[in-house]
Amino acid sequence: MLDYDVVVATRNRLDMLGLTLPLFLAQSRKPARIIVVDRSDDHDSIRALCERISAGERIPVEVHYGDAANLPAQRNQGIERVESEVVLFPDDDSMWFPDTAERVVSVFEADSAHLYGAVSAVDVYESPVPLGDDAPQRRTRLTERPSIMRVRNGFEAALVPQPFEIYGRARSAELSPAARAAGLRHPLVGTIGGYRMSFRTETAKRVRFDPVLGSKVGYGTHEDKDMALRVLREGQLIAVAEDARVFHNVHPGKRAGGFEYGYFHVLNYVYICRKVMPDPSPALAGMRRYLRYKVALYRLRRGDDYGRDVHRGALVALTDGEQLLAGSPESLADRYETLAERAREAQRAGSAE
Repeated sequence: MLDYDVVVATRNRLDMLGLTLPLFLAQSRKPARIIVVDRSDDHDSIRALCERISAGERIPVEVHYGDAANLPAQRNQGIERVESEVVLFPDDDSMWFPDTAERVVSVFEADSAHLYGAVSAVDVYESPVPLGDDAPQRRTRLTERPSIMRVRNGFEAALVPQPFEIYGRARSAELSPAARAAGLRHPLVGTIGGYRMSFRTETAKRVRFDPVLGSKVGYGTHEDKDMALRVLREGQLIAVAEDARVFHNVHPGKRAGGFEYGYFHVLNYVYICRKVMPDPSPALAGMRRYLRYKVALYRLRRGDDYGRDVHRGALVALTDGEQLLAGSPESLADRYETLAERAREAQRAGSAE
């Protein structure tokens, strides 16, 4: 049987971690250890919370102060501590059912040839435990309702397919015959959401998260999809554990200012496409159209100052993205650094006026 570790990167989410950490500890199949990498303003409170919740448990809960307020970097810091064969990376607002981890790990165990580099859990829309009035409540938007999401996803897949999905599906199709020949019948996907992702430890240590994606905005927009695409690029598949349920109790707080949110959603998308996808490729060819569509959606949300800032940031990133595409892949990270810092300085200057 395979052992697994849990790595949780967190920052200023004391209330949410108080809900989710007990669920990680209460799994029907226990983790070998839980590694919390925290970059909170009040780190001592996070440490005290973890010590209180884990008191009397036989499962070690390690708490480390993050080297940087940067989600991908924090996850990499956790990877360095992992010793088990499998590592699960729930977000600090991922709520697990009692058998979630067991279902995930069983998929890795079925794959003795190590054709699966990652396994995704599945979304559900009800919490595994009652949420009290004082508990953080899931952020809800009209577009996040399951019925509306299905319609929207179908529309986008037909008319403006996501380059991440185009690349992921194509790469999965290339790699899947080996899995089928080995008798593996798990569903396969081309990307994975960060709140429900897991990896073989050998894969996670080799591929690692890209800290560039969180270097300017902290939480690292699209870092989960980037990791998944690079697992596929390196020749391993992403399987789905169909009964591994996760309720993503999306924290209601905003992760970044409006300009930064819009800017890095677009710029990080361009950065990942340029880094991962061959040129030419159908996925890369459809990137500009898809991002123009996303910016148009942001325009529809200009009803308040935050929404207007999101749209403005995304527009700036469309222009900067063209400069990011120019030049060699080897200089990509340096160009990202220059463009992002210039945009943030211009934003700060504009806000000061």
